[in-house]
Amino acid sequence: MSILLNSVQRPNPRDPKGPRKWYFVQHLSAQLSETDVAKFISDETTLNQSEALMAIRQLHKVLVRSLLNGQSIKLGDWGTFDLSINSEGVEKKSDLTVRNIKQVNVNFRAGEELKAELQKADFVSLDKIALGSKADDGNNPDDGGSTGGGGTDPDDPYQ
Repeated sequence: MSILLNSVQRPNPRDPKGPRKWYFVQHLSAQLSETDVAKFISDETTLNQSEALMAIRQLHKVLVRSLLNGQSIKLGDWGTFDLSINSEGVEKKSDLTVRNIKQVNVNFRAGEELKAELQKADFVSLDKIALGSKADDGNNPDDGGSTGGGGTDPDDPYQ
């Protein structure tokens, strides 16, 4: 299981005419549907695919209802969901109305366990796939080795 990387060249937003630098950005290889996730859950549990799908849809309903009630939702060490609001400022408090709200955002803050798991990521540069090597970690300029502490797990069905 590896995170695929694209190389992009971008200017410094504070100095658009300055030198452009190269950065890695994630290349999404696929997007899983609710049904795909339910199948993976059913493969790992005693739930059948329909039950797993129903549980996912119920989680969605609970998240929406709770967020609309002004609550945050902490799902163990997975992380916390909450809302933030972008609004337009006004000079006088009496001029502030809900019409000043421009956007409502859903935030997710990963918990410590999820953060620790993500630190095990293995990265693969799409530019280097043809060469048969992984993303350059800067430690060995000759081989363009991997970063992160991940690797492949023979017991992981999602690879």
